[in-house]
Amino acid sequence: MLVRISWKAEHVIPQLQTNNGTFFGRYWSETSLLRRYVSSDANLSILSFGCSTGEELALLRRLFPAARLFGCDHDWHSLMAARALMGGDAVIFDSARSDIAAHGPFDIIVCNSVLLSHTVRNGQGVLKGIDSELWLAAVQAIDAALSPGGLLQVINSNIPFRMHPVAVGYRALRSPLLLGPNYVDQFDLDGRHLCSGVPGSGLSAMLNVHVAGEQWAQLRPDDLHDVHFQKAGGQAVTPVLDQKLPNLRDAPVRASGSFTHRLAVQPSLQSAYIEIDGRWSSVGTDGVRIERTARHIWFDGATASEKIVTIEMEGPLASAFLESSLGRPSMRLTLQALDSRLPVYSPVF
Repeated sequence: MLVRISWKAEHVIPQLQTNNGTFFGRYWSETSLLRRYVSSDANLSILSFGCSTGEELALLRRLFPAARLFGCDHDWHSLMAARALMGGDAVIFDSARSDIAAHGPFDIIVCNSVLLSHTVRNGQGVLKGIDSELWLAAVQAIDAALSPGGLLQVINSNIPFRMHPVAVGYRALRSPLLLGPNYVDQFDLDGRHLCSGVPGSGLSAMLNVHVAGEQWAQLRPDDLHDVHFQKAGGQAVTPVLDQKLPNLRDAPVRASGSFTHRLAVQPSLQSAYIEIDGRWSSVGTDGVRIERTARHIWFDGATASEKIVTIEMEGPLASAFLESSLGRPSMRLTLQALDSRLPVYSPVF
């Protein structure tokens, strides 16, 4: 096919976005893993592409305390709210291409739930998604602003990143820790429907289902899971394969158990989804070690991949896991939530 990239419009975000809702801590698993790809955040320049009201910048500041933060958006009210939230701790500007270029280049760009639009049906009843020319232009602008060797985080794009011409200059960074947050509908560059995303439960809408469209065979399993990419031209980052805490010592096991996660999938629909099995054991009185296996079941029923990972937690998170496995609400986290002054909203995207 002929790929066309239009540069006529100075702004792409306002033409893409139909929802600018967000909340503090969204995409924690993905962004905290992104932090582990760099040994130090000193002298890093990070752009939140589509920063909305600034909560994403606040999370980036928590994870990258020494980095220089930038945020861009198109909505005036969102920009004002982001500036009020961050004060002088981030440079926040309008998302015109010229402004992005003026503040760049950046070492890291996060683009979370920006490259999407609501799916509608046209007059002929055909599903219609994102404008591919706008998507091409937006990704082109991001690529131009990212330094060689830079890191890119893309979550919830209606078109797989792999399909953009610039993608040949990137390598996907894959970790078994991530279960794939991309739960929006997928289309190709010709606007053909590849699959529909059905969000899972929870604030981050994890463990979702994708229902096959007529053109699902164009998809690759990693299209629904890849979120981190490194641009060519720099030192390759080290893969992150587990979450082992160096100070979590071995101690007598006081409790152990197993768990499974099986989604309720309609047999009549060709679906892609994740099955999870795991075993856990307590470590001392305030730690837990989890061995998790996640199998990605593809639209044709085959197992596309199987990822095994070790995850260790301690403190309130470990306590919450152990208590919730018994159906007992965590005292620590419940009280923390009751005392919190930060509102938390379930996302649309």
